[in-house]
Amino acid sequence: MKKILLGFIPLLILIASCVATPTTSTRATGVDELDTTIREASDELNIDVPAGNYIGIINIQSSSAALSEYIIDELIRNAVRDRNFTVVDRQRLDQIRQEHDFQYSGEVDDNLAVDIGRIIGLQTIVTGSVSPLGSRYRITIRALNVQTGAVQAQFNKNIGTGETIVALMAMGGSVTQTASAGNAGQASTSTTSGGTTQAAAPSQTQTTAQTTAPSQTQTPAQAVAIANGTYTFWPRPRAHVAGVDVDTYLDRIVVRGGYLTIYLTGSDKGGFQILSGYGNRWMTYRAIIQCLDNPRLSWQPVNSSNDLREHFLSFQGVTTKRFSLTNPVDPPVIFDEINLDDAHYEP
Repeated sequence: MKKILLGFIPLLILIASCVATPTTSTRATGVDELDTTIREASDELNIDVPAGNYIGIINIQSSSAALSEYIIDELIRNAVRDRNFTVVDRQRLDQIRQEHDFQYSGEVDDNLAVDIGRIIGLQTIVTGSVSPLGSRYRITIRALNVQTGAVQAQFNKNIGTGETIVALMAMGGSVTQTASAGNAGQASTSTTSGGTTQAAAPSQTQTTAQTTAPSQTQTPAQAVAIANGTYTFWPRPRAHVAGVDVDTYLDRIVVRGGYLTIYLTGSDKGGFQILSGYGNRWMTYRAIIQCLDNPRLSWQPVNSSNDLREHFLSFQGVTTKRFSLTNPVDPPVIFDEINLDDAHYEP
């Protein structure tokens, strides 16, 4: 009997070693943690960012455009599947990116990222970075409140160099430009060994001497004094939602004592008319005036009314005559362009 039991011991050891082999093999090849980490970051956003917010994944700073865009795409995909937020369309972000000369993988400081969020009418922006950490990578994802700039969520994790990261890094697309709130699209200076200061255009404009920065960063709008009085339009500007016109019209604008007050109506003929549909949500959300000549300038209402006598939004210190008006509901209600120079003016 003892001989039989002793005979089983080598067999049990062999079986145990065979069972352990797959786990050891998996660890040896390295579990790809990138997708898992992105999923964990999405879960963190779901917990800390208010449900229903209109959000945009602005950029992920890294040395590979392919890696940055992969992470952005996965974060968007997760958000769409989770249905916890409304995510800005990627094409809209591409348009803003071109206008402000930043790459999804480039360095974008918080001020510029928040400005971009205001332009689109977002409530929350998401940024992040992928930084080398020895043989590993440090993944950082965070969300900022567009109105206050406060951090709503922060996710950090160190991960191994998995197959996906290796493949994306090999695809190239390294970052050759950076942008910030104060220098996007502007020339920088460098000092030579002899002490001579030379101007260097940003990397995206080095290919030709004739290429210039976008007009909004070359000649930002100057502050203007808007004359007190009443401004009316014909035809009256009409708002749209997702490209479809809605029955919300700009009745008139009154400027008085440093305040610009926008009166809204539900009729294209003007006068008071109760707003309906998306229109009646103007007063329950924080609308945004965005300067169209210098998109870095924006204003929020300091007063509003949505009673049965009038609908208005009042802004203080507006210094532009040409602007858009956006209500960041889901989806946004937008007046594309309001130009006081095109209005009938009565002192």
